[in-house]
Amino acid sequence: MKKRAAVLLLCGVLGLSAAACGTDGNGTENAENTESIKGGEDAKETYVPEGSRYDLKASDYTTLCDYSAIPVTLTGDYEVDESDVTDYFESWYNSSGPYYTADETKTKIGAGDIADVDYVGTLDGEAFAGGSAEHQLIDVDANASVSGSGYIEGFSEGLKGASVGDVIDWDVTFPEDYGNKDLAGKAVVFTFTVNSIQKEIPFDQVDDAVVAANFSESLGVSNTEELLDKIRTMLTDNADYNKEYDIYNTVQEYLIENCTVEIPEDYLDARVADYRHSFVEQYCGGDESKLEETVSESLGVTLEELEEEWYTSMEKSVRIEFIMMTIAEEREITAVEEEFDAYVQQMVSSSGYESAEAMYSMYGYGDTAYGEAIFRRFYLCDRALDAVKETAVVTVEEAPEETADGTETETADGTEREAGTEAVNGTETADET
Repeated sequence: MKKRAAVLLLCGVLGLSAAACGTDGNGTENAENTESIKGGEDAKETYVPEGSRYDLKASDYTTLCDYSAIPVTLTGDYEVDESDVTDYFESWYNSSGPYYTADETKTKIGAGDIADVDYVGTLDGEAFAGGSAEHQLIDVDANASVSGSGYIEGFSEGLKGASVGDVIDWDVTFPEDYGNKDLAGKAVVFTFTVNSIQKEIPFDQVDDAVVAANFSESLGVSNTEELLDKIRTMLTDNADYNKEYDIYNTVQEYLIENCTVEIPEDYLDARVADYRHSFVEQYCGGDESKLEETVSESLGVTLEELEEEWYTSMEKSVRIEFIMMTIAEEREITAVEEEFDAYVQQMVSSSGYESAEAMYSMYGYGDTAYGEAIFRRFYLCDRALDAVKETAVVTVEEAPEETADGTETETADGTEREAGTEAVNGTETADET
């Protein structure tokens, strides 16, 4: 992923973020929108992107600065030590739990206890679908699972005062408005088997057995060291990503500040017009007359203010695009079809589109050929930015440490840059046991 940070930055400054272009994050909604743009019996007149009418050579409008050794000074901590690993483990464990184990000192369910039970629900003597479960952790007093999901009224009442090993038949009536019509208003019997009374496991008592019991299935680890290795790898990858991202971002900002780009006014107008068209299609149902009201109600700004933001964003977008395309020309960077295909597939996969064509249609405002041309520019800009980044002179300085009164002071060891880490496996990991 390290070198793909370039295209992510480009997508951001090109004003083609998910929210701006009307994607729902997986490309689905955009695919539907662009169908109406492309045509069909009931579709609107085909939209021809204004930007597609231009075939500009970026180097005709760009004067490059000396980019052979761009100075990049980073302030942050991109190293991961063992305290980072254990601190993350503790924070994640406490926030994703609580986790439980059998309390061997308790044999009878009392106030505030969590019971591990099996149960089978029967209607007229026959077990009904969805009415049986094993090793369910129930907060008896709250009539809910430990995850907070509530049960029908009276469900756990019969467990109060029960002992470990007891088998209890408990009569319960489903509410009249219950979602399953076969059970709504029906009297049923739940047969509970009390397996144990549970106690919460504090972090300082986590051992290999706790890890194996709670995380072997969800994370594929069987002991504490394997889990710590997984966290260490994740934190290191995030730190590396943050460093690469910061380098790319600094390089781009340097180029924007030091290169000269004369953008044709009509071309900038055309790019903003396409952006505006996409916004109207997504947020106004294609009705231009609703634009001003929609902007005011949804964004709390005037249309004039929003249009100013569009122009500012697009101007920066075109500026960096022209700079990178000029560098690509100067460096004689050309497309390698196999690399380009792999690049596109990576973008399709990471963005959740069904196909390259769907992604092209989205970015091309319904015109797949134009969308592909845009991605070919993305690809060349990405390669050019990679090349410039490789010759940058990078210095990592210690981050200032914030003191108790809110001021900053230099420290010997620096402070940790916020890494934007995700869950250990990228998803919810706290399975109920």
